Amino acid sequence: MKNNTMISSDLLKELQTTYKHFPKRTNTLKNETQFDSGLKELTTSYGRDFSLKPGEILFEQGDAADGLYWIKEGILVVLDGDLKKPRLLTFRKAGHIVGEIALLEETQRTASVVAITEVQLKYLDKEKFQGLLSLIPNFGLELMRVLSARLREIKPAEYSSGMYDHLTSALSRQAFDIRLVEEIERAQLYRYNFSIVFIDLDNFKEINDSYGHGCGDEVLIAFAKRIMSGLRTTDLLFRYGGDEFVLILQGIDETRGAVLVQKLLDDMKVTPIIEDPPITLAFSAGMSYYPTDGELPNKLLETADQRVYHAKKQGRGQVVANKPDAN
Repeated sequence: MKNNTMISSDLLKELQTTYKHFPKRTNTLKNETQFDSGLKELTTSYGRDFSLKPGEILFEQGDAADGLYWIKEGILVVLDGDLKKPRLLTFRKAGHIVGEIALLEETQRTASVVAITEVQLKYLDKEKFQGLLSLIPNFGLELMRVLSARLREIKPAEYSSGMYDHLTSALSRQAFDIRLVEEIERAQLYRYNFSIVFIDLDNFKEINDSYGHGCGDEVLIAFAKRIMSGLRTTDLLFRYGGDEFVLILQGIDETRGAVLVQKLLDDMKVTPIIEDPPITLAFSAGMSYYPTDGELPNKLLETADQRVYHAKKQGRGQVVANKPDAN
C-alpha cells in the first residue's frame, strides 16, 4: 500500500461524479459462492485491517504484487495508465476483491486502485492467499470464473449512449454483439464453457394495450432489476430489443443453466412484477451453449432463438434448454 499517496482533488471529484452515474447491479448475499464465502472467512480470520481516505492510492500499476485485498466497506476505483490522466476500468465495492491477478501470474500490478470514499479493507499476503487453494476444494474453478470476469475490464469502460439501455440499465444489443465475440475468444483461450439465454416476455403487448406504455416501461424496469438481483456478478443481462432480453452465463453448462433459468422463471411467477396495478409476469426462454451448440456468435444466438420460439409454441412460461425433440 502507498503511504498516504493521493490523487488530485479534481480527479477524485471527477471519479466520484462518474460513480454516481455508473450502471449499478444488485449483488445479494443469497448468490454468494463458495469462493466468496471462503475468502470472506479467511480474510476475517487472518487478514490485516487497514483503511483508506478518499483519494488515497492503494497501489499503482507496475508495483510489485505483495497481496490481495478484500473490501469490507467503501468504494475503490480501478484505473489504467498515468494517474494524472487515467482511463477508468471499473469500480469495486464491499464484498469484492482487488489485486489477485498479479499474485497468480507473478507479475506487476496490472492497474492502479484508488479509494473514492472512506474504505475499510482486509489484506492477505501471498502465503495466506496460496493457502486458500487447499482450504476450499472448488476454489480453482471459482477463481477462474472471477479472473475471467476481470478480463472483461481490461478495456476502458464504455460510456457511449449505445452501450447501455437507458430505460432498464441493462446492457444494450450493441454491447451484446461486442461482448459475445469477446466471450468466445476468452472461452477458446481459457477452455471454459458458457450459456446464452434468449428471453421473451410473455403477453407483454397485452400489458401495454391494457395499462399503457408507461406501465409497460415500469414492468421492463422491474423485470431487469429482478433478473439482475438473481444473477452472479459475472453474469450479464442485455436488452436485445422491445421485450426481448439475453443473458450470458459464464462457466454454466447445459445442466446448471437449465436449473438456474428455471429458478429465475419460477421466482418471477410467484410475486407480482409491479404492485400498482398488480401484474404478474412470466417469460419464455431458449438456451444455447458454447461450445456444444457452436463456436460462432450467429450460431449460438440462432440456436437460442429457435428454442425460445419452441418454448412459446409449448404454451409460454417455459424454458427450452436442449433441442426441441429432446423435451
